[in-house]
Amino acid sequence: MIPRTKLDLGWSDILYGIVCSFWPGSRENAQKRIGEFWSSSDDTVTCLAERSGFDLILEALKLPPGSEILISALNIRSMFEVIERHGLVAVPIDLDMSTLAMKREQLERAVNKNTKAILFAQLFGSRLPMDDVIEFARQHDLFVFEDCAQSFVGDGYVGHPDSDVVMVSFGPIKTCSTIMGGVLRFKETALAADVKQVQERLPVHSRWDYLLWLLRFSIVKTLSSRLFYSLVMWVAYRLGVQDKQLNNSIRVFGGADEAKKFRRQPSYPLLALLERRLKRFDQGSIARRKAAAETVIAHLPTWLRRPGENAPVHNYWTFPLEVSDSAALMKHLRTKGFDSINGYSSFIIPDAPEGFEEYRADEARSMMDKVLYLPVHTGLSQQELIRLAEAVSDFENARRESQEVLGTSPVDSVASVATEPEPVSRARD
Repeated sequence: MIPRTKLDLGWSDILYGIVCSFWPGSRENAQKRIGEFWSSSDDTVTCLAERSGFDLILEALKLPPGSEILISALNIRSMFEVIERHGLVAVPIDLDMSTLAMKREQLERAVNKNTKAILFAQLFGSRLPMDDVIEFARQHDLFVFEDCAQSFVGDGYVGHPDSDVVMVSFGPIKTCSTIMGGVLRFKETALAADVKQVQERLPVHSRWDYLLWLLRFSIVKTLSSRLFYSLVMWVAYRLGVQDKQLNNSIRVFGGADEAKKFRRQPSYPLLALLERRLKRFDQGSIARRKAAAETVIAHLPTWLRRPGENAPVHNYWTFPLEVSDSAALMKHLRTKGFDSINGYSSFIIPDAPEGFEEYRADEARSMMDKVLYLPVHTGLSQQELIRLAEAVSDFENARRESQEVLGTSPVDSVASVATEPEPVSRARD
């Protein structure tokens, strides 16, 4: 079976990280070199994870309790939880799902005297110009977070020059993965210095813990080969193991003590591996990934929608597709040898806080309830990509024909039980 994703972490990278775990290198020198490579050692902070950096920034900003942050409604659970831990209020703003832009009319209605910041997420590998967000923020004197966790392509983009902070993640399934790790670039060097001081008060993440994660991911990488992956999935299905449990096997953070886990300074081996990966990043891998996605798109029905399909820049970090019945199509694809996953994956759309009940993110919810993530990556040949697209097309065309006979639209069919909402967040992490 073809795996649902391909880890962007090579065997030589894993071996390098393992060796560095036993090497007494300088954390300070490694951080300085990463900063100089990224932008400047004065405006750049390297942290254990992006959520670690976000937590550090909020601590350094010291926003008044109850302050509100306007945030892209679709994001990972931890970003909302970090906001809440600091006594702040996250106000989710619905998205135009064709571009993944925050809806301007909702922003205008939501902003008030308690609003102190805006967090815009560049999602699914898309990259939108930030000019409209920056212009809105300046009108209302808001601090701007630009979340580029999913849009890194190694092309030198370090965010809009007027974004107050730009955050990038190198987590387990990210492009240029180092299993954990994040980079922050600040507009004001004074704030960068404050964040560095806050981080220096934290304990250092254990290099031995990082070594264990490297060893764990060497096992994951081995089991991601098609033969082993097919065996693992067969056993998992026979034992009734759920997709959520499989996803949890590569989650570095999470759980009730998540904050304790990520409130650490990065260890030397993590910094050394991140520096190596950034300086050796193969931009050709992005071109190959885009070519794979474009091959699939060319063979899909034109009426099927994709989140961010009209975004001006897209590197297809993942390939979500709105389908008529994500659970049924997922099962169909598995009979064809393709693994996929439905639902929100690592995202959530939280319920709006008290006083903002009207902000339900209806457009984002409507599409994400029907999304299936296709295994579109460089691990597939041209023929396999076409076969995948044809399998999806055959399923959706058949559904469309049957719905036309019944007089309904395929996207109006009953949503899969696998995408039923949880009590609060309608998602899973």
